Amino acid sequence: MRTQTKHMTNNDILRRIRYILGFDDAKMIETFAMADVEVRRGHIVSWLLKEDEHSYQDCNDKMLATFLNGLISMKRGKKKALQPEPENSGIRRINHIFALPANCIIP
Repeated sequence: MRTQTKHMTNNDILRRIRYILGFDDAKMIETFAMADVEVRRGHIVSWLLKEDEHSYQDCNDKMLATFLNGLISMKRGKKKALQPEPENSGIRRINHIFALPANCIIP
């Protein structure tokens, strides 16, 4: 019998980072703001819901990358130049944020 493996979604990643860092909704909004993007509490709530819950919304690649850019700015200080265009390189960005070695893979 073949078992299906479920891959983590962007919402799963966002949910786990929030839990690890102990961020509340206000801190999540502040993190997006560090990447020059305004999100409302309703967005945060809908991204953090489980897939089968009412009002769930997918967190797209661009929004996750934006959040990670904001987290980098929050941890290292915001640069005066324009924020970089979000790119989808989640694992590399997570390693960068938490100063993990390049060969470290987060499950």
